[in-house]
Amino acid sequence: MGVETLLTAVMADNLAGISRRHKPTKELFGQGVANVIGPLFGGIPATAAIARTGAGIQNGATSRLSGITHAIFVLVATIVLGSLVGHIPMTVLAAILIVVAWRITSVPELIKMAKTAPRQDHIVLFSTLIITVDLTYAIAASVFISLILLLRQLTSLESASKLEPDNNGQIRQVSAELGKLMQQRKDIIIFNAQGLISFHPAFEFERRLLEHDTRPLILRMKDVKYIDTTGLMTLNSIIKARHDLGARVMLSAIQPGVQNSLKKFGVLDFVGSKNVFAGTALAIASVTTEEAVPENTESVADSTPADTQGEVNPA
Repeated sequence: MGVETLLTAVMADNLAGISRRHKPTKELFGQGVANVIGPLFGGIPATAAIARTGAGIQNGATSRLSGITHAIFVLVATIVLGSLVGHIPMTVLAAILIVVAWRITSVPELIKMAKTAPRQDHIVLFSTLIITVDLTYAIAASVFISLILLLRQLTSLESASKLEPDNNGQIRQVSAELGKLMQQRKDIIIFNAQGLISFHPAFEFERRLLEHDTRPLILRMKDVKYIDTTGLMTLNSIIKARHDLGARVMLSAIQPGVQNSLKKFGVLDFVGSKNVFAGTALAIASVTTEEAVPENTESVADSTPADTQGEVNPA
């Protein structure tokens, strides 16, 4: 019922075409109050009606008064004209609903979606249309299918890539200045971790980082938005495996949210504070000196323009 109410509210927003939008919390609160009080007077639980809402908006309804007027009209029709209304053929009522459904359906947009939307969106669209004989099941099915397709897209993203120059001799993921610095240091392996490091891409993440030699490894984590427990365990095992080979591992440009997860799980303590850097340039410089990073290395930006935001040096 709640999902149907919110769906009706979204549909009403689109039909009305105004900037003011509904407030989901108020919608659900109002429905909850009505369904708690209604049964005390012999009523039954109710939800929003897409057809009547759409018909009201398309006939000029602009306020809550339209709903109240409609309810009064239905009450009067039931009491006064109940015996006559009972003789209206169901086919007539069905035809009215079909016309209303057609009018509230944005056919041009539907056609445009069918022609231009990605293939996975076609699956969601036509699956929902087929199952919409029962709106509740249609909503549940469309949400479930959308989640499956979204997970499929997220897990197909490469979790780690080696920062190497392209055909133009540039490393596109970072600034030109930092790219030149990376290309000068062939004695260091530099990888860029990205996206979500979760249970699915964790194996590929581990494979990519363990298949290389024992040169110092810098893992740039600016593009990592989320890491779960499996990802944390995988990162820990990568660090341990390379330490066992006598190789150094450094982490750079960690986002604050990811940094908190690494700190709580103990990854930052395991890799060592001297191997955690606010920027990749600082990590590169540390391999040269093995001591404190020279001050002039801070002038090299770790990324594309405005990329320094969010890069913090963990305590």
